This record gives sequence, structure tokens and C-alpha cells, in this order.
Amino acid sequence: MKRVLESGFALGVGICIAVLATAVHNYTIARLPIGLVVAIVGSAAASRFLGIRFGRRGVRFWFFLGWTALVLRGASFGNSDELLIMANGTGNAFLGLGFIVVLLSIWSRI
Repeated sequence: MKRVLESGFALGVGICIAVLATAVHNYTIARLPIGLVVAIVGSAAASRFLGIRFGRRGVRFWFFLGWTALVLRGASFGNSDELLIMANGTGNAFLGLGFIVVLLSIWSRI
């Protein structure tokens, strides 16, 4: 029962972090992609924190599933053909780098 609750918590944290990362990824200051850096570093830090807190990689996997599900939904067209993650340089970098960083955090030892 404990693992089920930990996995559900990690899934919820992954969803929350993905919502926040999707909201800030396109923010720039003087052509510097501050939002992109915050989104990727924040996602990696949250995954690392969950791994340290619960002491197992399975929690990071559930975080990854929640994060990926919401980010991919934000990158697909909605009912009125709107996109939350645009197909521009920042959006593509967020999808690619974010996916790789969160996926690699599963295999990290810490």
C-alpha cells in the first residue's frame, strides 16, 4: 500500500510540475530563454527530489509518466486548434531536452 501511495504522489507531482513547466517555458528576457531553463531545471530537480525522498527509481518512473502525459497533451492540438507548447525553437527545445533530462533522471544513482 505504501508503494501505491508513493507512486500516486509521484504521478501527481509530475502532473503539477508539467503544468508549471508548460506555463513558463516560453518566457524570455532580452532573447534569453529564462523560462526554458527554469522549466527543464525544475523538472529535473523535482524528479531528483522524489528519488532522494522515497529512495527508489520507481517513483521517478511515475513522475516521468505524469510529466510526459501532460507535456505531450500540451504539444498536441486542442478543440479550437490551439497549442500550449508551440512548434518554435523554445517549444521544440523544451520537448526534446525536457524529455531527455527527465528520462535520464530515472537512471541516475542519486
